[in-house]
Amino acid sequence: MSSTPPAGPSAPDGADSGDTPYGAGDTVPLNDTQSMRDTVPFQPIGSTASPQDAAPASTATRRRPLVAVLVAGIVLLLIAVLLVIADNAVRTVVRDAIASELGTALPIERGSDVAVEVGGFSMLAQLAAGRLERVEVSADAVDFGQISGAAEAVATGVPLDRSQPADSVKIDLYITEDELANLADNLSGIPLDTISIDGDEILVETDVRVFGIPIPISIGIAPGAADGQLTFEPNSLSVSQATVTAEQLRRVLGPVAVEVLQTRSFCIAEFLPEAFILESAAIRRNELVVQLAADSAILSEEALQEVGACPA
Repeated sequence: MSSTPPAGPSAPDGADSGDTPYGAGDTVPLNDTQSMRDTVPFQPIGSTASPQDAAPASTATRRRPLVAVLVAGIVLLLIAVLLVIADNAVRTVVRDAIASELGTALPIERGSDVAVEVGGFSMLAQLAAGRLERVEVSADAVDFGQISGAAEAVATGVPLDRSQPADSVKIDLYITEDELANLADNLSGIPLDTISIDGDEILVETDVRVFGIPIPISIGIAPGAADGQLTFEPNSLSVSQATVTAEQLRRVLGPVAVEVLQTRSFCIAEFLPEAFILESAAIRRNELVVQLAADSAILSEEALQEVGACPA
């Protein structure tokens, strides 16, 4: 008679013997002797990713504002570059237009180099305002009757509407020693042998005959300005290299001394736009520098061609 094996532990009531007693999320002991600290979490099938898997997505989210800022910065930089290029292009066009207009409005010698610089921060902003902050012009040769010289001009507050006045204009004319030879008749009433610049004077030298005897004289002339005219006043005198006074010269030269000692002039106003005033004339750096100025001057071509006049 066979013996029946002992029955194992019975399953709980209502539970199928093939079912597990553990639910989703429960921990399964590795064996009956392991403690709770040795248990591992049970991950049901189809559950969501762990927190470690979500970290890259969080990092990508933080990077999005940085990318947006970088793109915006690049766009702003490109806009700034384009504005600079446009500003420089417009500045060049304005500069060339001014040079062309001055070439026809002023007595600038044909072929002379004319350089124009337009100051101010933004050319586009100045055009929008209808006024140029500062314009600088230089020319190698400008004619003034029988003499010519280099010129430098600075104009401020120049309106684009040429019928409106500029705030101010200042011009410096530079007449070289060689050009002064063309003013020989305006420097003295007697024929001159040499004309040069000596310190702050125009030095002229010649021989004056007294009773048939040639007497060498030198006259230091101080340039000046009055009533639109360049003035030339004898300032120092010497006879045979000896310094003399005007009275002594009269005794030596007699009536000829009157022509030597007379202040003479050259009218420059008739070669300048009427709005300009002759302010000064002086020797600087071995040149005769003539300074002109105008306030609230209209710089249209018509106005620049209206010249002044000297006293009769």
